[in-house]
Amino acid sequence: MATFPLYTTSFRGLGSITQRELRQRFGNKISQLRSNRVRDWDLNAFTFAGPPGELLELGTIEDLYYHLGAMPLSGAVADLEALQSQVRDLPLDPALALHRQLAPRREHKRTSFRVVVQARDAAWRHYRRVEIQKAVIAGVGRRFPRWRAVEEDADLEFWAQQADRTLVLGLRLSDRHLRHRSYKAAHLPGSLRPTIAHALVFLSGVQEGQVFLDPTCGTGTLLLERARTGRHHLLLGGDLDRAALIAAAANFGPRHRPRGLLHWDASRLPLGDACVDRVAANLPWGGRHGSARTNPSLYTAVLAETARVLRPGARAVFLTSEGRLLRDALMKQPALHLAEPARSVGVLGREADIMVVEKRGPGPPPAPSASHLPVPSR
Repeated sequence: MATFPLYTTSFRGLGSITQRELRQRFGNKISQLRSNRVRDWDLNAFTFAGPPGELLELGTIEDLYYHLGAMPLSGAVADLEALQSQVRDLPLDPALALHRQLAPRREHKRTSFRVVVQARDAAWRHYRRVEIQKAVIAGVGRRFPRWRAVEEDADLEFWAQQADRTLVLGLRLSDRHLRHRSYKAAHLPGSLRPTIAHALVFLSGVQEGQVFLDPTCGTGTLLLERARTGRHHLLLGGDLDRAALIAAAANFGPRHRPRGLLHWDASRLPLGDACVDRVAANLPWGGRHGSARTNPSLYTAVLAETARVLRPGARAVFLTSEGRLLRDALMKQPALHLAEPARSVGVLGREADIMVVEKRGPGPPPAPSASHLPVPSR
């Protein structure tokens, strides 16, 4: 079987979770896995022995690229001429063939391309990011003189991403639907990015036939990412914001039943004791949701309710920039403990922590009992 040199990008801090997802889903189809960081992104490069289209089902990645090569940078202006020559001689034919296989065709006479460069200016590098872009454009133009360079809406996207003193060169194989998801019919400010939501779901260790709860569900992204991972017994979500629940219902449409989207206060859940198998939540944090006055009591109440509704041995995963508040709330719940080290992630320029909590007790938890659960609505 053919093998393909590829790499993925994830939000900073999610790269190690992407590695776990790759190994769990694809096993020995993945080889030579290695990681790097470019600005606010984690890169995972690997060789894939399988149909590359399967990789577009990964939940924690923003984009998938064909790995064209890498070029060490000295910082001297001579790098630009060397880069132009290397781009001209890149092994583009297999990359273009794979792009044609994965991307929808667009009918017009001339192929268009754009070049995206991710590189921070540094004192050791005596040329600017825009000069890197011009060198790549010139290299592609020398290889394919009939192609035309454009700034937006191109047939092909070549990426040059600086990791330390190496420039990683790739051809993007995915489009915006990979990271934004097709189910996002309704949006509200501050909605959770789907790839980060999927990381929370993945870390919760979901299995088929479980009850999954998001006590602060917003527009339903966490619940929908859970639905993507496999069959469930029940999806439960609630929120104080009725507009968010309306948006969540629009995003779900008629799919992924049974489920319940309920108007409730996350600090007083209308659920029985020990009736939930997994919890994941994007807790109120930052300037848009919550406040310094209300968050301490809210976090304490949410952790108390989590300890009450979780089955023994079950997990809860939280995202927040208020890590100290969450740790303080956790110390007040002897039934809960931190199951993994907290992970720092970059969320569109904001810093946040992912914290995985587990309820003490024997496992596996017993089968769900419908008598302890509310009747799903909508």
